[in-house]
Amino acid sequence: MHSSTILLAASSFISLSSCLPVDQLLSARDQVCGKAPSGSNTQQAVLSQPSGPQNAAACLSDCEANSSCLSFLFGMVDNEIKCLLYPCAASAIPTQSSPNLIAYDKACASVPTVTPTAANPTGANTQTGDNTQTGANTGGDSNPGKTTTPAGNQQRRELVARNTCGGAPGGPSNAQPISAPAGIDTLPECKAKCTADPSCESFCFGTLTPGGADVCRLYAVPAASVPAPASGQSLQVYDVGCSV
Repeated sequence: MHSSTILLAASSFISLSSCLPVDQLLSARDQVCGKAPSGSNTQQAVLSQPSGPQNAAACLSDCEANSSCLSFLFGMVDNEIKCLLYPCAASAIPTQSSPNLIAYDKACASVPTVTPTAANPTGANTQTGDNTQTGANTGGDSNPGKTTTPAGNQQRRELVARNTCGGAPGGPSNAQPISAPAGIDTLPECKAKCTADPSCESFCFGTLTPGGADVCRLYAVPAASVPAPASGQSLQVYDVGCSV
């Protein structure tokens, strides 16, 4: 009887340990950043499933906003974009029925900002200029944030920069908004303001303070060049051509 109790306790500990914040102790080499999940714990439950994210970077933002989230799955299944948050390390997420769902640890240095399509259902970065901004780490790239762009090909660089549709801004410039229209309550309304302004190339939508009202900011630079928000701000950036 005593032996059975010990075995039961050990089994419970192993089950629980798969959801402890072990990814905080993992090295970058051990993190899962853009791989199909392969965990064996089929009982692992989804923490939540946000409906708004249109790319992995936006899904990461939702994970970062949830203190219980340690990893997430992202991809398109049956023409529906899915963002699934998990309370365990990505290595513990069970194998999925669809190969389109890709796993990422919350601590991954960079994730794609690509909106999934039928041709690219995982939303992984491509090397053809399609929505490419940040790189997904598949385990063998020592520089996961590297993007391959042919030298001197300015037209391709411009195409790459103009396909950011969601995700926190973090561009290298110090560009300031050209406008901050008031009374904008939804993302489509913010896009409409940008579309109506010939000088607007991108726009940000979100809050400036935790729990604050949504704001809309228009920029005369591509979304990839919009600088990172200040501390406490929660903004998502989009190019004017994005579907929202």
